[in-house]
Amino acid sequence: MIEKDNSRFDIYLKMIEKRIDQLVQIYISNRKENGLGMLFLDFCDKEKLDVFYNPLYDKEKECSNEMFPKKLISYVTDNKNPDSIIYFNLFDNDGDFILKLDLDKNSNYLNQI
Repeated sequence: MIEKDNSRFDIYLKMIEKRIDQLVQIYISNRKENGLGMLFLDFCDKEKLDVFYNPLYDKEKECSNEMFPKKLISYVTDNKNPDSIIYFNLFDNDGDFILKLDLDKNSNYLNQI
């Protein structure tokens, strides 16, 4: 189940729906390797989509990742959310929003909030 926060991003959501399996695999493999974080989808360049994972913790420096946006930390660290919730940050030149995806197909969690 996908939670949609901003109808302005509907065109991006259609693009994501076509690639959702690939994006989920990117998220899962990066989370296993780098720890908890968020997948960022950069729509600033209308010719291409850039995707990158940004972990909360910098393993090399053994400290919080200074490159992770502070305003987004609470989304990832909110203990009320089940582990099956993953987060994508969609952004373009005009703004951004968080797309929440529940990997548990039997869950109604996103319908309850």
